[in-house]
Amino acid sequence: MPNVPASLLNDVLGRPSPWWLSRLSSEARGALSGVDLLATTAQKIQLGRQIYGDGRSATESFCLRDAHGGFDMQTAEAQVILTHGRRLRQFSLNRGDVPLHVDLSDFLSCSGSSVTQVAEEAESLAERTRRNSYTSPFWFTKEQLEGHFWNSCTQHTTRCAPKSRKRVCEVYENPNMFVELGCGAGKTAPYANLDEFRSQSNAELSLFSCISFLRIFSPINVKTQRAFDACVEWRLRVECQQSGCWCSVWGSAEDYASCGFSILDGAIGVDIFDALGNPLFLVNALCTTAPLAVYASCYPSDSIINSDVD
Repeated sequence: MPNVPASLLNDVLGRPSPWWLSRLSSEARGALSGVDLLATTAQKIQLGRQIYGDGRSATESFCLRDAHGGFDMQTAEAQVILTHGRRLRQFSLNRGDVPLHVDLSDFLSCSGSSVTQVAEEAESLAERTRRNSYTSPFWFTKEQLEGHFWNSCTQHTTRCAPKSRKRVCEVYENPNMFVELGCGAGKTAPYANLDEFRSQSNAELSLFSCISFLRIFSPINVKTQRAFDACVEWRLRVECQQSGCWCSVWGSAEDYASCGFSILDGAIGVDIFDALGNPLFLVNALCTTAPLAVYASCYPSDSIINSDVD
């Protein structure tokens, strides 16, 4: 990868760390220099580590054990817990229940997961990254880009601002700026790197802010317990990023009532239009009278803990 030294670190599952971790460490002024084992905030919660503030720095978000043995759990034990242990869902009334977590993969999608599992596509992404000296691991379709980065606050924190429609069209029409990737059902689409849409050409994207905003996040409806349409998910993602409270369960007052729950008087919600243009007013589970019960009904197989309670 361009100007990024290969890392010798492994993650808690024994996989080599992604190339962009070196840049994240540099952005955090060497915060990862004393680390010898990596794990995301979500993995650390699952392993019983105490997390403060949702991992608001590179060290908190990706460091599991430092070089001086700051964490005494054996790697094999951690792997067993992550692979076979019951899911631990920890929520806070201020921060929600979705901790910072992305795949520790070289190339990431708009939802924090690996953008491809196809070796040939990964090679194409690596070649394009080297050739164009990209420093971001994120790759988006045109629709995903416009759906995620319409908000000025998000543009400011990530330094990604696709303001010019002409520029966006130029990128997605230039074969030297995109990579064709499979997008399901035998179809392909052009994916471009976020580096092409920096708000200032001489200022790199804020990698940590991008990772925080594009974390793995799949909000569900309290009534159907199914994921929302992509356009609704994008809007909720922006709302969560702005508030700093990442909640995975949302619904209308009627949705909650049908499940036997009530929202708080004066609960703050989000006005959204779904894919069919229907207006929705969605409230998250933390604005109900019994958030723990709401989570328990939506995630019956999880162990659920209120981190605000000692």
